[in-house]
Amino acid sequence: MKKVLKIKENVNQPYLEYGTVLEGGKNPVVETQSGIFSAVIAASCVMRPSEKDLVLVSIDDCGTCYIIAVLIKNTRDVPENDLYFQGNVNIHAEGGTLTLSASEEVSLASERMSITARQGEAAFDEFVASGSHLSTEIGTIRSVAGKVEHIFQRFTEKLIDAFRFVKEHEEVQTGSTRYVVESNFTMHSKNAVHTAEELISINAEQINLC
Repeated sequence: MKKVLKIKENVNQPYLEYGTVLEGGKNPVVETQSGIFSAVIAASCVMRPSEKDLVLVSIDDCGTCYIIAVLIKNTRDVPENDLYFQGNVNIHAEGGTLTLSASEEVSLASERMSITARQGEAAFDEFVASGSHLSTEIGTIRSVAGKVEHIFQRFTEKLIDAFRFVKEHEEVQTGSTRYVVESNFTMHSKNAVHTAEELISINAEQINLC
């Protein structure tokens, strides 16, 4: 067992008291039985004290007052708990999981957000996303849906190869359609019908009809 090497005399010994917050914010004012103090929020007190909260304070002989903990939040108004940190904050769950849950809503707000994981999964009954720009880089995409509807003002695709398999019916309705093929253009069907209200024009150096 370690022994005390030296005992100092005339030590400024703090003592604990209950207090009520008169003014909240970064520099709160607390009233205790000893008086009214301009308090400093201790680093261990991560919950931001609000007006009329009951707090535990540490006061020394010089009148320095630290709010150590918020004991009871003001219940006269709708309680709102604020966790306050200065500088970077890291939360670690070593050897376990970290869960954030709320009975109504979980909201995240930041100037920039980054999420990194080896695997991810999200499940929503209904999901709505909005933004001004979306850019993705993905190796493989596989989507399975009962019904898909896309509405675009302009849609551009650039592909090396494209394959589409429609089991039953495909219908395309456009105001105007143009195909430009550098090499061969082949259409194969059991029956083919081309109908024009005014004109059908075929232009080529050679036309073979069999």
